[in-house]
Amino acid sequence: MSMFRSVRARFTGWYVVVLAVLLIAMCAGIYAALRHTLATSLDRALAHRLEEVMAQPDFIRMITDDSPRAPLGEINGAYVLSEGAWSAVGYRLSNDMIPTSTLDASAAGAATYVTIDHEDGPQVRCLLAAWVPQSSPIPPPDPAIRESAPPREMQQPLDIEPGTAVIVVGRPTDDMVYALRTLRITLLIAAPLTLLLSGIGGLFLVRRALKPVDKIIATTRAIEETDLAKRVPVESRDELGRLAQTINSMLDRLEKAFARQRQFTDDASHELRTPLSVIEAEATLALRRERDPQAYRDALATIAEESSSMHRLVNQLLTLARGDSVDRENPGTEVLDLGSFVAEVSAALEPLANEREVELSTKVNVVHLEGDPVRIRQLIVNLLDNAIRYTERGGQVCATVAAEGANAVLRVRDSGVGIAPENLDRVFERFVRLDSSRHRGGEASGSGLGLAICRQIVSLHGGTIEVESTPGKGSTFTVRLRRRDVSP
Repeated sequence: MSMFRSVRARFTGWYVVVLAVLLIAMCAGIYAALRHTLATSLDRALAHRLEEVMAQPDFIRMITDDSPRAPLGEINGAYVLSEGAWSAVGYRLSNDMIPTSTLDASAAGAATYVTIDHEDGPQVRCLLAAWVPQSSPIPPPDPAIRESAPPREMQQPLDIEPGTAVIVVGRPTDDMVYALRTLRITLLIAAPLTLLLSGIGGLFLVRRALKPVDKIIATTRAIEETDLAKRVPVESRDELGRLAQTINSMLDRLEKAFARQRQFTDDASHELRTPLSVIEAEATLALRRERDPQAYRDALATIAEESSSMHRLVNQLLTLARGDSVDRENPGTEVLDLGSFVAEVSAALEPLANEREVELSTKVNVVHLEGDPVRIRQLIVNLLDNAIRYTERGGQVCATVAAEGANAVLRVRDSGVGIAPENLDRVFERFVRLDSSRHRGGEASGSGLGLAICRQIVSLHGGTIEVESTPGKGSTFTVRLRRRDVSP
């Protein structure tokens, strides 16, 4: 049974089965059509012969003569009704050859076709029709006629009443039987041979057609995680060519995904290495020799600060990891007011803005949307924190919420250092930190994950996020989410 696990074997098997069914149906149709044609042709010949017979007024007299016998195997004769019994008159006819019921029906005026088994040879196809006498008399049947032997001399004529004589013309079916037997033998030989040759040819064609699949299999088996640059050769534009293109597209996505994963791992390792190194250095220095209490407090403060930074980084990494695995079709089912969320988050970040001497203001409207309140709050926090972080002292940050068509639109504007045009496309990438112009007063710029988390949250809610910026004048982040109408 293992051979049927092969696609080639299954394709060839189904091909042979379908072809066998079609061949059987075709052979049966050819045989039936030829049989019908031959039978119809024979019946037409008998009808034509009957017309010739009916055109001869002295036919009954002629068939009693020994000289004009019918051609070999044919029947030309009649049955005469006398004293309630049918008697055969003519060559190769006998009284019991044709059923009485058939003769009665023919005498009543219904021309009848009948096939009989003749004792002198093959089956004979006969046509029976009532004889309508005109001016010719017919001799009465005698014992010699009952024995199917033609009389040697003419008898005294006897007038025949209508309906008392049936003309019989017949021809043997041996030609038709021979033709049909020859056709049967031919089909019984040709059909299996055709099926065998077609199966061999089909297997060859299937192997040739599936040869590109072997190349695809060999190429994909050779591709490993460390070498995703290989691609399946595209040699045609048919289904297999499209399959190769699809696999290549999948490999492109996998290569990019693995590259992002490696970059993510490298960046995360780099980000975690720095605070861990600081913590280890401070702890080692503090334990190396006795120090005064203030030195210990300074070392613990440094360790605590780096631990807090590492804690924030780990939380952001977990947020991104959870976002990558979340169900994108159902990020949240709670209806919330985006304006209220922005106002609440702005009030919570007011102390941070005051500490950095940045004016934080809001201009919001009641706009409802459906989403995850935790993630929406995180989106707003990250955008406002990012704007405050990169705004110079004395600058301004403004958050607005409005409804624009079918969207709820959140805009966060700042008067900070701005972003260079060549960096606008990279600002939402993970662990991407721009040049020092985005650092205010030498302060740390963060982990580079805040805006990546914002893009992920917006994407999970089916929205878009954009940025417009002018270096030295500030930036504007615009978020568009699907608005929900909650009117009664």
